[in-house]
Amino acid sequence: MALGNLSRRSFVLLASASAGALAPGAKAWAAGPSADPAALAASSPPLVRVRSASRSLPILAAIANQYFVKENLDVDYAQFVSSRPTFIQVDQREIEFIVSATDNAINYQLNPGNPAGRILDNVIVAAHDLGLGLALVGAAGYPTAESLRHQRVGVDVPHSGFGLPAEKIMLNAGLAAGTDYTLISAGSTPARFQGLLDGLWEAAIINAEGVVRAREAGLPVIGVVADTVQPYQGGMLASSRGWLQDNPGAAVRFLRAFIRGMTWVFDRRNRDAAIQLLVDDETSPELAAKIYDLNVAADGLSRRAALSPAGFRNVLELRAEFNGFELPQDLDLLASPQGGLYDLGYYREAVRSCGYRPASGARL
Repeated sequence: MALGNLSRRSFVLLASASAGALAPGAKAWAAGPSADPAALAASSPPLVRVRSASRSLPILAAIANQYFVKENLDVDYAQFVSSRPTFIQVDQREIEFIVSATDNAINYQLNPGNPAGRILDNVIVAAHDLGLGLALVGAAGYPTAESLRHQRVGVDVPHSGFGLPAEKIMLNAGLAAGTDYTLISAGSTPARFQGLLDGLWEAAIINAEGVVRAREAGLPVIGVVADTVQPYQGGMLASSRGWLQDNPGAAVRFLRAFIRGMTWVFDRRNRDAAIQLLVDDETSPELAAKIYDLNVAADGLSRRAALSPAGFRNVLELRAEFNGFELPQDLDLLASPQGGLYDLGYYREAVRSCGYRPASGARL
């Protein structure tokens, strides 16, 4: 990757689920016992729009292997620039699924003073990752937390999402947001990484391929979230409750293809094919290999898209530590299925009809 070209990079990736070639190692999956394959084939595929901050390898795999096509879904996939307008689009049913920080979904469901200014209709339906290498990275010349005193730290949204892990890392070093440094709302992971290169802030919390690119560029890693909060449910998949209730079949079929994409990524026999999905004009095969290895690392993707009970609880406790609930909350209740923050019924049906067993320790 040529760093000189990075500032001109478009961080929006558009992909059509009906256009991908079948990747090596793919299997011809049936529609599953919950759907009539003949009826599916005869019906017009519904449009399902999904957005993520960084490239989602499981979604790319599901597209390339035509898992969405086999589920009779027309999937429109792209990266978003900021989680706030994207969550609003989910609420307005302009987008069906969002891949974002677990804490964002919690904040938009519980706090009226969230960045949207009102409670939004969204619910977590599956896990995406355990942080994907989430780390606080400094710009050139800012190698430590102390060097960030009176400087700017880029986060997605202050006091939310991945902002809280950044605050935790800084607090462990004795620095408090608003007093010792300034939090800057900096958009998605690619935008936060670009801001490091452009001098818009002196540090940023980044993950996924952004943190791989940062390490390749020689930028200092100040703190890794996995060393601070373990486990941590970094990313999740959320949708509108209303859309889910009106489209349960499409929801299950989407999750089934997503889970198969996730499983395909973890199959080491598919490593070379998965790496090729990440190669483009700005991503060499060598860099793509490092991005793939991050995806399958211990703090990478969530196996079989299973929600980690301990990781989810840690997200709640981190928000509580920074007084992130506008009203008193019972964390035990919020962490349970009765808390309403997640609805895994569609996920359970998708796993069952895939013929998989739940991942070890999964919340079902």
